[in-house]
Amino acid sequence: MFVGGRSAYPPAVARFELSERWCSWKGIDVIFTAAREAIDAGPLDPVICEVVFDEEYDPFTIDTLEEAHEHLSRNRVRSMEIIISHINEDEARVTLYYSGDRLQLNGYGNDWTRARAAYDAAQAVLAGHFGITTFKLPQPPRDTVGETRKRLVIEELEAALENVDSGLDDR
Repeated sequence: MFVGGRSAYPPAVARFELSERWCSWKGIDVIFTAAREAIDAGPLDPVICEVVFDEEYDPFTIDTLEEAHEHLSRNRVRSMEIIISHINEDEARVTLYYSGDRLQLNGYGNDWTRARAAYDAAQAVLAGHFGITTFKLPQPPRDTVGETRKRLVIEELEAALENVDSGLDDR
């Protein structure tokens, strides 16, 4: 008989969470590009967008990326957090927090596929700004040994075919 109790193993991972920090960040426009890419790649539709400026001191919130970019170009701010999510925030959410010269990208959600897709799209834009490309294995070199073996076997078969007794046709 099975008796319920605590398992020695952790429960299955049911949620996506990932975070990455960038220091000496200078590309403000790239942050907005990364946010737009995350929205498209999720897809986070319908999307909820909230941009909070100076959260630590005198918070000011804007609801669109365009207005936030305009506000940032006209005003000096200490910090900015772009929060983009699906209408159900627990499904998929990405945040980009910029303060001073530091940028932090966070992604999380119960819908692993959309949350990861949104995070990866934003991360690719940010990494590309620094000239960092995503990891890709190089193409393996040609197998010249294998090709030579095939060529030799084909040559042997062609030679054997030429030496076949053509007198069989006369019978």
